[in-house]
Amino acid sequence: MSLHQVTISVDGILTTTGYTQEDYTMLGSDDFFYVGGSPSTADLPGSPVSNNFMGCLKEVVYKNNDIRLELSRLARIGDTKMKIYGEVVFKCENVATLDPINFETPEAYISLPKWNTKRMGSISFDFRTTEPNGLILFTHGKPQERKDVRSQKNTKVDFFAVELLDGNLYLLLDMGSGTIKVKATQKKANDGEWYHVDIQRDGRSGTISVNSRRTPFTASGESEILDLEGDMYLGGLPENRAGLILPTELWTAMLNYGYVGCIRDLFIDGRSKNIRQLAEMQNAAGVKSSCSRMSAKQCDSYPCKNNAVCKDGWNRFICDCTGTGYWGRTCERDGL
Repeated sequence: MSLHQVTISVDGILTTTGYTQEDYTMLGSDDFFYVGGSPSTADLPGSPVSNNFMGCLKEVVYKNNDIRLELSRLARIGDTKMKIYGEVVFKCENVATLDPINFETPEAYISLPKWNTKRMGSISFDFRTTEPNGLILFTHGKPQERKDVRSQKNTKVDFFAVELLDGNLYLLLDMGSGTIKVKATQKKANDGEWYHVDIQRDGRSGTISVNSRRTPFTASGESEILDLEGDMYLGGLPENRAGLILPTELWTAMLNYGYVGCIRDLFIDGRSKNIRQLAEMQNAAGVKSSCSRMSAKQCDSYPCKNNAVCKDGWNRFICDCTGTGYWGRTCERDGL
């Protein structure tokens, strides 16, 4: 098998060279040339990304020896050689930037529409924080009564969640036959740097990737369907939790650990979600459209009282009142 060199150059500065994996010399009549994405980008061998391109392309041309195809022009005039999938417009408009948002307090959250995942689905996002614990995503299905091994009735729900616990990222999933909890990081991810998370599911199986390191998972039972209902929560949970059934395996929900830090570039099933706009529409308290990290240590001013331990969080201090007999944000309230 002979290999053929492929070189990609951007503005004559950034150049990458690779090689084809088979005896390939040129596009044939039965080959496809995709522009802007592909039907299953996440499944492309060696691909570090899972989402298709969003933005503008100009004068897309394919040249090979004597062959020249003006792909963008042919698509615009509806040439039979071209097929268009999804929403494509032949002009370049200014669109709202997908700015990061900052959850400033554990009580902050925003609601996302129901995730119609059923048989398959994908979610990707970036996060950045210095705090070890926080609920990033949670949604569940309709309550159902199920009998346990002792024939006692329990109310169970299908659910999907992503949480940060002790600095590690976890995926939790229940499709009707018990919860799986998948640790997706080998080292702690609360060092203040950006981390990219990509989750792909097809039936019971899937992968969760953190900075391109993939971890496979398989849900318990035989069901191929993830049956969800209602909103998906990003960053935490509402104060009024009537109607919510929180799994005991989801420790951040049990302990009221809302996520404090930044989120950006949220994609659900390949479609971007303007979370900044959603936060503004919902008047979400404690959510800001920026992501900056204060350089000063928050505990330097010794804000915690009554010998409480101060810990630096994401742009805030956290007072640990354990063993002091006091409570409150700065352990200022007498517990008696």
